[in-house]
Amino acid sequence: MDQAYVQLLEKSKERNEFIKRQMKYLAKFNIKNFDHVVADFDTEVFAEIDCLKCGNCCRTIGPKMNEPDIKRACRAMGLDQKTFVKDTLIRDEDLGWMCTTMPCPFLRADNACDVYDERPRDCDAFPYTRERNIQRALGRLAFNTEFCPAAYLIAEKIIERYAPGITK
Repeated sequence: MDQAYVQLLEKSKERNEFIKRQMKYLAKFNIKNFDHVVADFDTEVFAEIDCLKCGNCCRTIGPKMNEPDIKRACRAMGLDQKTFVKDTLIRDEDLGWMCTTMPCPFLRADNACDVYDERPRDCDAFPYTRERNIQRALGRLAFNTEFCPAAYLIAEKIIERYAPGITK
């Protein structure tokens, strides 16, 4: 992982409780155009962050998958779906199918994804900062700052914009 990203994740861990408090606080309000502002932050941050220099989400938390995700990924890799599910996944009642071990079985050594063009929706959406009604999911964003340097930078931009002057 790029050293700058390691440092961002370390800073995120130091500020994690603060970030969680601020996200919980900001989730209480109905802030006009919040989704658009956060989507702009997402665009700004991902113009600077290169996921191929990180891959931490794929090494630590992995995707949640549904049946169509599994089918597409297995087809892309030429895998038998039943064997893949039996050997690689576990079913969580609330979250769906999840990898039994990390890193994600599709992660290559260069942090690229073997099934990128057919990747699970969860991977495509991560860290979920382009979703509608993101304000209701700020707790999830706070959680993701522990794994994703981009999520951390987006959370810091949100705090800077909507809770300026509060630093700890």
